[in-house]
Amino acid sequence: MSYHEAKEDSITYKQMEKGGTAYYPPCRFCGAPVLSWSYLRNIKYACPACRQEAVSQVRAEEKEKEIPVKEQKLVNAIKRISKVSNVSLYEDAIVYVRNHINKAGWFQSTEEIMVALELIKCGITAHHQVKVFEYTVDFVLPDLHVVLEIDGMPYHGKDRQKYQQIRDEAIAWKLGQGWEVIRINTDNINTNVTKLLPGIMAVLTRRRKH
Repeated sequence: MSYHEAKEDSITYKQMEKGGTAYYPPCRFCGAPVLSWSYLRNIKYACPACRQEAVSQVRAEEKEKEIPVKEQKLVNAIKRISKVSNVSLYEDAIVYVRNHINKAGWFQSTEEIMVALELIKCGITAHHQVKVFEYTVDFVLPDLHVVLEIDGMPYHGKDRQKYQQIRDEAIAWKLGQGWEVIRINTDNINTNVTKLLPGIMAVLTRRRKH
C-alpha cells in the first residue's frame, strides 16, 4: 500500500539495494523531505528539527496552562485554611508560595500548598520536592530530621505496603541516623491543617520511645 499511495501522491521514493523502500514525504511544517521506511497518506510527517520545535511549543503551552491551575490551587488552599484558622497569620507564607508557585515540580496539589503554608507559618524550615536516591520526597524538615510525605488515596495490598516500607527505610538510611519518614493523609490536611505540626511531634515522640 505504501508504494501505490506514494506513487499516486507523487512522493519521492527509492528502492534500496538490500531490500525495502525509502520514502521521502514532505515535512508538514517546512516542506523538507523526511526519510521514512513506509508511507501512508493520512500520516502528517515532520522533519527532526520541526518535530523538536513542535514538542517544545506544546510543552511551553502546557506550562502556560499549568500556571493558572496552580494559582487556583493556592486560592483553594487559602479557603480551606480560613475555615480553621486566621488567614492573616499566613500572610508571609502566602507571599512565599505565590513567588515560587511556578517552579517546576513544586506545589502539584492543594494539600502540598496547605502543608507548605502551615510549615512556614510555624517557622519550620522545609525543603520541597527533594531528590533522595532515585526518589523524590515532598518535604524535608532538617531541623526535625523528618521527611514528610503527603499521601492521597490510600494504596492497598501487601506489595504496595512493602514497597513503601523499603522506600522509606532507604530514604531514612540515606539521610542518616535519627531521621524519620512520616506520612500524612490528605484527608487529615484538609480537615484541619493546623494539627500538622502537633501530629508530627506526636509521631516522633512515639517512635523515639521505642
